[in-house]
Amino acid sequence: MELIEYQVNTVTGFLPAQDPLQKLPSEFAAWEQVAGDLSALLMTGGLRDKLESLPVLDADHLQDTRELDRAMLLLSILGNAYVWGEATPAHCIPRGVAIPLWKVAEKLGIPPIVAHTHIVLRNWRRLDCEKPVTLDNIAPLQLFLGGLDEAWFYMVTVAIEAEGGRVVEALLDAQSAAATHDAEGALTALQKLEESLTTMVAILNRMPEKCEPFVFYHRIRPFIASWPEPGVIYEGVSETPHKLIGGSAAQSPLIQALDAGLDIVHDSERTHSFLMEMRRYMLPANCEFLDSLANGASIRAFAAESKNLAAYNACTKLVDTFRQKHLEIAVNYISNPAKQAGKSAIGTGGTDFVPLLSQARKETKARLIRK
Repeated sequence: MELIEYQVNTVTGFLPAQDPLQKLPSEFAAWEQVAGDLSALLMTGGLRDKLESLPVLDADHLQDTRELDRAMLLLSILGNAYVWGEATPAHCIPRGVAIPLWKVAEKLGIPPIVAHTHIVLRNWRRLDCEKPVTLDNIAPLQLFLGGLDEAWFYMVTVAIEAEGGRVVEALLDAQSAAATHDAEGALTALQKLEESLTTMVAILNRMPEKCEPFVFYHRIRPFIASWPEPGVIYEGVSETPHKLIGGSAAQSPLIQALDAGLDIVHDSERTHSFLMEMRRYMLPANCEFLDSLANGASIRAFAAESKNLAAYNACTKLVDTFRQKHLEIAVNYISNPAKQAGKSAIGTGGTDFVPLLSQARKETKARLIRK
C-alpha cells in the first residue's frame, strides 16, 4: 500500500493532509450551533435539555472525509458533554446525538466516543495558513468548557503530532537502509529521528506553561473520561449499554509508530493488551500502517550489525525520556490532585496509569543495544 492509503504522510504525519474543516454545511447548522454554545450551556446547566430536543439529522448527507471528521469531532464532544456535563453522569445519549454519532463512527471505523483521533488530530486550525503547524500558530476548533488551559492541553499535543511527518519519514528511511544494508543511510535517518524526538520532548516539557494541574484535573479531564459503569446507551441505536474507553495518549499512532519502527516490544500482559486495545480507537488505515511498520526490516538488528549502536540507542533513550516526562505529567496532573481530592488516581483511559507507564518505560529501556 502507498502511504496515502494508510492516511499518513511524510509532511503532516498522522495529522490530516488537508487542514481540518472548520464548519459543516448549513444542513448541519443545529450541531454547529450547540457546539458553539457548549461552554455556556454547560455553565448554565442547559445542555442536556438542549440535546434532548435536538433533531436527528441524516449523517448520510455528509459528503466526504473532512465532513465526516468534523461531524465526529462535534458529535463525540456533544456526547461526552451530555454524559459528564452534570454532577451525576448520564447513562444514555439522546437520539439527536446518538444516532448520527453512531453512524459517523461506523463510517470512520472507530468507536463513538471522544478519542485522540478527533479531539487532537482533527481539532486544530492554523492562525496563519502560510505558516507551519507549530505551537505558536495553532488554535483548537472545539473545546468543552473552554479557556487557556484546555486549549493549551490539546494544542501541545497537536504540536507534538506535527513532528509525525518527519518521524515517519525517518523511520521508513531507516528501514529502507536496513533492508539494503546501507549503514550510512541508516545513520542519517536515525540522526534525523533523534532531532524530531528531541523536539517532541521539548514541546511536551512546555505543558505546564499554560495548563495548570488543578484546572486539568477538575475542568478538562472529566470530559474525556471512559464511560461510567455499566456503560452508556445510544438511544435509537441499541438498548444495550456500551462501555468505551476515554481519550488517552496511548491512542496516538505516532507514539505506537515509534515502538513499531524501533522494535520496542511491549510484551507484558499489562502493556500489550492495553496498547492493542487502544488501536481500536485509531483509524483502521493508521493501524494497518503500524502493522506494516512492525513487519518491515529491523532497524534495531541492523544497527547492532552495522555498529550504529549509538544512533539507535540515542533514539530509544529519547523515547524513554518522552515516556518519563509523560509519566511525570500524569502524576502531577492526575495523581496529586486526586490525592488532594481524596479520590483514586485513574487515567482518562480508565487504567491505573503509573504501573502501566512504568512498565512501558522498563520495556523501552530493555531494547537498548548492549555493547
